[in-house]
Amino acid sequence: MALMPGKAKILVIDDDDKALGIARRQLEAAGYDVITSESALKLPVIVQREKPDLVLLDVEMPALRGEHVLELSKMFDFLRNIPIVLHSAKSDEELQALVAKSSARGYIRKTANHLAFIQQIEKYVLDSTQGGA
Repeated sequence: MALMPGKAKILVIDDDDKALGIARRQLEAAGYDVITSESALKLPVIVQREKPDLVLLDVEMPALRGEHVLELSKMFDFLRNIPIVLHSAKSDEELQALVAKSSARGYIRKTANHLAFIQQIEKYVLDSTQGGA
């Protein structure tokens, strides 16, 4: 079942300009509305203002690591219903462990090819719009 992605808005948070640009281009080419930020500290403000359907969160950031952002997100009611997906070049094992001990919906490796990246995004967006976990 193909999702009509033009309706979905994705917030991408990554301190690496290159990775941010790649994710933006891939998502926009697939029809998603994309908001980007280089700082996880802005997450609550951006989510309140933009109301994204999904947050794609880098794990390795200097000011606030992805897993710490997930812990802080539990403090805000309006963030509890926004699915957060980790985005990292870490190994599957490391990312699975982070997901298991956090409120992240899942993960996508930065090394995923374009098609795999978009397919995984579609799965998470579809799950979130259907109330899936």
